[in-house]
Amino acid sequence: MNAATRPLPLPAADAHAARDLIDTAFEYAYPLFVLARTRWQAVHAPARPAQHAPNRLLHERELADHRARWITAPNNDTLYSNAWIDLADGPVRVQVDAMPPGRYWSVALMDAFTNHIAVVGQRMEGTGPTTLQLIGPGAASPTRAAGGRVVRAPGQDVWLLARCLVEGPDDLAQAHAMQDRLHLLAPTVAAPTPAVEPLDSADAAHFLAVVNAILARNPAPAEDDALLARLATVGLRAGRTDAWQAIGEPLRQLWRARIGALHEQLRRAGQSGRRDFQGWIAAAADIGNFGRNHALRASVALRASVALGGLGALEPREAMYFVRYHDSQGAPLDGRRAYRLRVPPEGVPTASFWSFTMYEATPDGRRQLVDNPLRRYAIGNRTPGLLRAADDSLAILLQHAPPADEPSCANWLPAPAGPFQIALRAYLPLAELRDGHAAMPTLDPL
Repeated sequence: MNAATRPLPLPAADAHAARDLIDTAFEYAYPLFVLARTRWQAVHAPARPAQHAPNRLLHERELADHRARWITAPNNDTLYSNAWIDLADGPVRVQVDAMPPGRYWSVALMDAFTNHIAVVGQRMEGTGPTTLQLIGPGAASPTRAAGGRVVRAPGQDVWLLARCLVEGPDDLAQAHAMQDRLHLLAPTVAAPTPAVEPLDSADAAHFLAVVNAILARNPAPAEDDALLARLATVGLRAGRTDAWQAIGEPLRQLWRARIGALHEQLRRAGQSGRRDFQGWIAAAADIGNFGRNHALRASVALRASVALGGLGALEPREAMYFVRYHDSQGAPLDGRRAYRLRVPPEGVPTASFWSFTMYEATPDGRRQLVDNPLRRYAIGNRTPGLLRAADDSLAILLQHAPPADEPSCANWLPAPAGPFQIALRAYLPLAELRDGHAAMPTLDPL
């Protein structure tokens, strides 16, 4: 390349401003990419034995285990049902028949930006029944005769993710009966071939092509117009799958230089957490509904880091998620050591249930369940056979090696032979847990 054809570098001031815009564009659009990739893997991926057609419920009939890879940080407390809803051809009716009393259930509807546009379940509806009429942007509202609450989605794509409580392998039949009380009445649609297959978010050109295609089907809210006008200068342009060619070589060089570091920043953001509850890192108060003020970098980064490490997480009123990376002495958790996780006698204050789940982190920052000889992935207040102390407190043993004495196996949650994370889920948390006044479990090395 001679001097006449070599791309001119951006001036220093312009380069600094462009770098900031690229960072914001990536964090703004990363959740769009993750949800599109999750959808593509379900609906289109050639490796999938049976494709999951749009507007059709798919029930996961078995508890998640270490082989579960379709979602990051799966739980072992509920059975999932999900549907990839396409509103382009008309409204969709979500119907839930009456559920058995006292059992947790929820149906969450998430837009392409990973905001929950509606959540129904035990917290608000009790046992039900309930019905939602889901319509796309610009569609006429259904008549009163259609019945049910009307939910207008901001885009054409909606992910339905339902959770039904399962007490363990012996309870699967009851959980299946709950799943069968979910119904989706919708037009039969062919799975539209994605304009660009979402494969690799670390390829900057590919990243922009994917998210721009998604933005064409799922327009950003009007209050983001000013922000998107600025981000358009670095390639974030709804419908423009060719934006990479249009932005020019200096900006392309900046994208290539930044995209690896931006992924690493997201991994660190997920580990640094948002709120510290006595050593437990809790998700931010607006998780699951991040609002529309994406111009705030903290909100943008939060939404992106949740998409990486906990896609589909519910709002705190519905569930709270805590994670620990360190013991009480500040050392990173490692399964080659042994730890005592002590739950106070009063337990974890919820109106439903709580559990601890063991995870190991993958190189790309996702969290997966840990293979172990007991096929035990979580322990909670519904786990049978746990041994409690005289004061009704509960001591859970965390380590990789099987305990030497048989009684300790009853309270053993197996860890990988290396770094791990322990997550606490609390469904329908009480106010003292949400506001940080509850006594949290302690985690000490042995």
